[in-house]
Amino acid sequence: MSKATEPNALAEFQRALVSRLGERAPAVLAGEPLSRHTTLQIGGPADLLVEARTGDAVQAALAAARQASLPALVLGGGSNLLASDEGWRGVVVHVAGDTMEFRDGECLVEAGANFLEFIYACRDRSLSALEFAAGVPGDVGGAMYGNAGCYGKAIGEYVIDAEVCRMDGSDRRTEPASFFEFTYRDSKLKRDPHVILSARIRLEDAARDQIQAEIDSRLEERRIKHPDWRREPTAGSYFKNLPPEHPGAHRVPAGKILDQVHCRGLRVGDALVFAKHANIIVNADRASARDVLTLAEVMKARALRAFAIELEEEVMFVGPRPAPLPHPELDGS
Repeated sequence: MSKATEPNALAEFQRALVSRLGERAPAVLAGEPLSRHTTLQIGGPADLLVEARTGDAVQAALAAARQASLPALVLGGGSNLLASDEGWRGVVVHVAGDTMEFRDGECLVEAGANFLEFIYACRDRSLSALEFAAGVPGDVGGAMYGNAGCYGKAIGEYVIDAEVCRMDGSDRRTEPASFFEFTYRDSKLKRDPHVILSARIRLEDAARDQIQAEIDSRLEERRIKHPDWRREPTAGSYFKNLPPEHPGAHRVPAGKILDQVHCRGLRVGDALVFAKHANIIVNADRASARDVLTLAEVMKARALRAFAIELEEEVMFVGPRPAPLPHPELDGS
C-alpha cells in the first residue's frame, strides 16, 4: 500500500492553482477513480484530478503540483494505459482541450482532441492525413506520445511541430517534429518527459468520398478483429510487434506469436485475452490491474519458453505496481 498524501500538500496545490488562474481555474476532483478515465476501465482513485481544458490550465496545474511537491501524472484519452488499483498519490492532470483550427493545408489541434473526431473533422473539409488510423482510441496528444499508427504508417509522419512544456509546467515552447524522435510506437517523450499542449498536423486535399471509404474500411477491419472498448474495455494491443526478420520485411505481429502459444481465451481473474486477437487483453467484468499484469506475465512467459522471444509491453503502467498473482506458469508462484 502506497503512503497517503499529506492533506496540507493537497490544499497547497489548490491554493496555488487558484492563485495562478483565478476564476479561470479548472475543476478539481478529489478521490476520482481512474477507472472512469481509461479505456480498460481499471484504476483506483487519484488524490486530485484536474480537468485542464486549455494549455494555460495544463501549465498552471503542473506548476501548482511542483509548488506543492506533489507527483503529477498527465492523462489524455486513457487508451494504451493500465492504472494501478491503488490509483495515483498526487495530482492527475487531464489534458482536455480539443479545439481545431484549419488553415492552408494544416490543422492546429489541441492535444485533448479525440483522435477519431479529428479524423472526421479533416474528412468534412476534404483533407486527408490520418484516416488510416480510424478507430484507434485516445486523443491526439496520446497518439503523438506513443507515435500511434497501423498498416505501416504513424502519426509522427504528419506532425509539423507541437507546443510543449516540461512536467513542472516550465519552458513552454514550440518544437519541430524532429524534436520528438518518432520511431515505431515510440517518441522521445518517453525518455525526456514533456507535455504536448497542441500540434500542427500536415494535411492534403483529397476527395471526401475517398477519405470516407478508407475510414469505413479501417473501422470495419477493427470491428472484425478488435473489441469495442465501450462494451469490452481494453487498452488496445498489449505488446509491441517484433522487429522485421530481415531488412525490408514487415514487423512480426506479437499476436501471431501469442496465437502459436495458445493465448486466446487465457484468463486471470476477470482479465481475459480477446477471443479474436491474441495480443489484446479485455476487462471481462471487474478485472484488477493485478489481474491484467499477471495475465500479461503469463503471455510473456509462454512466448519466452516456446520461442526465446521477450515481448515488450506497448501498454504503459502508472501508479504503485503490485507483484503478479501466484500462477502455475510463472516462476516462484
